[in-house]
Amino acid sequence: MKISNVESKYIVKIGREEILVQQARNERGEKIYIFQTLKNIKLEEGEEWNEDLSNVQTVDSRDKLPDDVKRVLRNVLK
Repeated sequence: MKISNVESKYIVKIGREEILVQQARNERGEKIYIFQTLKNIKLEEGEEWNEDLSNVQTVDSRDKLPDDVKRVLRNVLK
């Protein structure tokens, strides 16, 4: 499955974890949701890699997410 475009990205804090939620479409146009936790990675040279969060909307409460994202997140967290 190939992702053709990412429509929106949100960071949601759940407990002590921050979860990146990406709303995307695959090559057939179907809507998919991608969930990942945010981690820092230490590289061999002592440098640190972080996810690029420049175009991500930070949401302080799950209630402020769009309804379809809220529904999928609720099912994932069950």
